[in-house]
Amino acid sequence: MILNARSGMITDVNPYLLKLLGRPQEEFLGKKLWEIGLFQDIEKSKAAFKELQQDGYIRYEDLPLETGDGRYIDVEFVSNSYMAGGVRVIQCNIRDITDRKHAEVERAILDTTEKEQRRIGHDLHDGLCQQLTGAALIAKTLSQKLLARQPDASAIAGEIVILINQAIRQTRDVARGLAPVEVEAAGLAPALEKFASKIERGHGIECVFIHDKSAGFRCRYAPFLATHLYRIVQEAVSNAIEHGKARHIVIKLATDSDQERGVLTIEDDGSGFDLKLSSKSGLGLRSMRYRGRMIGARLRVSRAGTQGMIVTCSFPHHHTTEAESS
Repeated sequence: MILNARSGMITDVNPYLLKLLGRPQEEFLGKKLWEIGLFQDIEKSKAAFKELQQDGYIRYEDLPLETGDGRYIDVEFVSNSYMAGGVRVIQCNIRDITDRKHAEVERAILDTTEKEQRRIGHDLHDGLCQQLTGAALIAKTLSQKLLARQPDASAIAGEIVILINQAIRQTRDVARGLAPVEVEAAGLAPALEKFASKIERGHGIECVFIHDKSAGFRCRYAPFLATHLYRIVQEAVSNAIEHGKARHIVIKLATDSDQERGVLTIEDDGSGFDLKLSSKSGLGLRSMRYRGRMIGARLRVSRAGTQGMIVTCSFPHHHTTEAESS
């Protein structure tokens, strides 16, 4: 957008800005910057124009502008002054940063969620599990003391021990899901293998993990990369079970033909879900795509033939440590 530096009148607007703001050209030409209805604070806009006249440059990192249909978009606003044809003009460059702002919000939400999940996971493992273990030991001691005189009561105490131990295993499974320490300790592949087994036990479905080690490739992924990949698997499997009602899930970790990129796939036989609707409102799908962007991956979600869904995540190996020795 070009302004006359002395009067502040707008003399030209390019078609890209008109499309961005959804406004016709006549709403701009011959009007002053603070008269076009873009800015919420008119007095601040006038003050900024005076500053621009004096200093010849002004920049806003994050400025909300109103579009023709009433929406507000976040823009980067940079203006500078120069001579053109003997007249001093002001050029305003406006860049839409709405997607970047949304990505920053998504990152903050996911980072906060990750920290909370880890905190709750550690609390469950180190707190509740320890208390349950203590209760199991007391119940076991009680069962042994009652065995000679009250065998029926002893049997009931023994059943309590069994139930408490089951609760301990379930709590540890939940804790591992919230804070998957296996990813950092043992590596991604063993963590995914345990995850698949946990899904089978907890949901009564078939969940298989396949680690393709063809071409002699073995790699221990760095924790940053491994954690994001693990979370993508968690989300994809959760969608398959909750929305698709899947009975068979296959998780596969492999490499491409050139061994330059890793390939993670999650395929199920469920009923699937509406991709268009999920892309707009589904936090799970958005979080998977965000995590994919964080590790430089290409994420694709599509239907797997006539039934089920397949999530494919192709990621670069530059986020990995050195390959493990065989």
